[in-house]
Amino acid sequence: MPVNFLLATALIAATVAIQAVFMEIGLRFIRRAEPGYLGRHATIATVVWISYLLIPISLDIYLWALLYYLIGALPSLDDAIYFSTATFTTVGYGDVVLGKEWRQISVFEAVNGWIIFGWATALIMAVIQRLYFRADGKANDV
Repeated sequence: MPVNFLLATALIAATVAIQAVFMEIGLRFIRRAEPGYLGRHATIATVVWISYLLIPISLDIYLWALLYYLIGALPSLDDAIYFSTATFTTVGYGDVVLGKEWRQISVFEAVNGWIIFGWATALIMAVIQRLYFRADGKANDV
């Protein structure tokens, strides 16, 4: 059980690092964009930003799936990706399950997904506010 806890903790740390790197790169680009340019194209910028944030989420899911596959918790990489996606998004269909010795790891993945999706939602809202509203709280002319 301590090994499972350590594996899960290491994966959470890795996914947080992945998310942080993508956040930093994305926000740096947004800050450096020509003033007003993104606001004039706010809808496109929003779609691009949300799509961009799906990249680290996908990497996180694949990282968890790779763990399940490499430790032999699931028989195929396809099953591992499917299970990881359902768990990370907290959908949890239950049609693919882990053996008793690995179940605790999936709980950590669900918590990890909850944290990452909350973080991504906050980033989405921060960028939307920047795109659509001026510093004085009034709407941009879009």
